Amino acid sequence: MSTELDLLAGKATSLVQEVRQNLDDLMAGCRSLQHPTPSGIKENTVTRTLQSSKHLPQSAVVRVSKADVDQLATETMMLKEFLPKLLTPDVLGSFSTLTQREQEVWALRKERETIEKELEHLRRRNESLKAEFEQEKQEKFSAKCEVNDLQQQLSQQADYCTSMGAACCTLLWRVSRQEESIHSILSGSKVKDLLQLGASTLQSYLDTYTNETLPNDTSLESQFVLALCGTITNVAASAYGRNFLSTNEEGQALIDVLCTALAEAPTGAECSKLKRLLLVTLYNISINQSGLHYLTSKPDLMRTLVWRLRDESDSANLLHIMRLLQSLILEPDNAGTVAQALEAVPLSLLQHLTNLPHQEVREMALELISDIQSLKMPH
Repeated sequence: MSTELDLLAGKATSLVQEVRQNLDDLMAGCRSLQHPTPSGIKENTVTRTLQSSKHLPQSAVVRVSKADVDQLATETMMLKEFLPKLLTPDVLGSFSTLTQREQEVWALRKERETIEKELEHLRRRNESLKAEFEQEKQEKFSAKCEVNDLQQQLSQQADYCTSMGAACCTLLWRVSRQEESIHSILSGSKVKDLLQLGASTLQSYLDTYTNETLPNDTSLESQFVLALCGTITNVAASAYGRNFLSTNEEGQALIDVLCTALAEAPTGAECSKLKRLLLVTLYNISINQSGLHYLTSKPDLMRTLVWRLRDESDSANLLHIMRLLQSLILEPDNAGTVAQALEAVPLSLLQHLTNLPHQEVREMALELISDIQSLKMPH
């Protein structure tokens, strides 16, 4: 594109110069005709002597015939007549137009040079950016490979920790079945870490699978969580253990997580074992006076139990829910919880449970109906 512009600019400049030269020649001829110089024409010949004839050789003198002079005079007269007609004001005004066009061509050439400089600058900048892009692309690829390696290592470490945790907690679950083992566990220096681990692990487990199906019970992750919850259940099964959980700060924080987990756990059958452990643990804690007082301070627990009673399909879990409800409402000096239970637990729901095929569930539902009705009777 720049080569074509150069050619066009060169042609335009040449044409302008040629036209200017022609017009200059015509104007000079016109002025010489309007002011002729005295001629030295004689009768037969006309001799023209140059200004420096005395310094020139004889060949510098030219002889012209009269016929040629007459013809030249005729042509001169014709030029005098027709030249003013040819050199009209429009033609003479074209000088300024040519000058203007010449300036425009010069300006365009300067503009083209400026654009070429900018283009060259942009070209160099483009090459620099390409080099930077390739470098960043390579660095990004290297970082991505490193991240993939780290993710793989992290996944392997997580699997290893989960496997170790599942194995250790399974052994601890079995050991915690013995009463004397509970004292050893709670009197150790790591009991605070154990309770914090149980709370954080259970909460993280449910948060991870909030919108997803929980892994099956055979997975290492589920085994780890179930074994940890089972250990806490066994701790709460002993009088010393449930009193420790109810009065210890870390134990109370763990109870809060158990109540939250019971509300957030999925309703499907894949979570039945976990909910069973949670319900049994809370029931064991409610046997202790301090534990009962702490549980009744949770206003959402009663609503959670009633909701679970409506949606639960596992008969064992239904039985544990009603036992926990009974434990919460039948204790003395618990008027607030009794009023809340009378308002929250509809008798129609319990009547429906009396029609289920499971005998223990029917008997427990009838017993709970009787307890609630006795509470409604004035004393």
